[in-house]
Amino acid sequence: MTRQWIHAATLLVALLLPGGCTVEDGRGFAQLSGRLTSSFAGLTPSLGRLGADGWYKTARSFELRLSALALTVREVRLQSTEGGTQAASSACSFDPASPPPGCTLCHGGHCHCGGELKSYEELEAEACGTGAAAASRTLVTLPLQEPQPLLGEGSKRELRECVPSCELGAGSVSGVKVLLDRLQVEARLRDASAADRLAGKELAVSVDWALAGATLALSLPAAEPLGRDHPYYLSLSLALPVTEKLFDALDWYKLTVAGDRVTIDGKGNTAAGELLTTSLASSVVSVIAQRSDL
Repeated sequence: MTRQWIHAATLLVALLLPGGCTVEDGRGFAQLSGRLTSSFAGLTPSLGRLGADGWYKTARSFELRLSALALTVREVRLQSTEGGTQAASSACSFDPASPPPGCTLCHGGHCHCGGELKSYEELEAEACGTGAAAASRTLVTLPLQEPQPLLGEGSKRELRECVPSCELGAGSVSGVKVLLDRLQVEARLRDASAADRLAGKELAVSVDWALAGATLALSLPAAEPLGRDHPYYLSLSLALPVTEKLFDALDWYKLTVAGDRVTIDGKGNTAAGELLTTSLASSVVSVIAQRSDL
């Protein structure tokens, strides 16, 4: 018997917890497998961003002809808050102007903490010892660490590795995190308005931006259980269509240009790179989870 369901939100998923008792020696309650499909929504004709000549238009009337667009996902993590949360403190606070240890820059509702983006709400929960963030722990990690081309039909990658194991035990999952690693772009750029903001030039664009573990996170409203009454095989199909708004926040004419090339990396135009990170965080991931005894 097979059961199938679909969720869609900033990140919606149904996953299962490792550990606990086993049904028989060497076998857990479920065998996990996964697949991640990635694409760029801006190239969907129905969204009205793609011209007949192949140029993609941003909200600020710049146009890009993309020759390469790739996103590297570092890993997918399953989270659990089983075991309860810590007691709340009556004298705790979080101040973005004074980040906690391990965190540096705080802006736009999040802080950079050890290669990961954490929201103000998460950091306040950790500081006060309350909420899901206070007791959240990683149960299973699905590493990927491969650039995924987003142009055309996008790309599909099998998630074959599970740390510590793809054999899942009894328990529940209350949240999921997807960690992003790097964005790479090669394109041509032109001004589609009458303002001539690029002085009549068509520029080359090169992006090699480290996302430093920028995270898409979801707390599931109800924990997903796994027990003897559930089918053994669990396959997960995640779809990550990067939002068509990816480049909308960039005022290209304000960026540093060297010759006829705009470069966004760790050495130049870093503020533009931060805007790209923020745009990626608004992408919507959908998941199809399928359980079967066969």
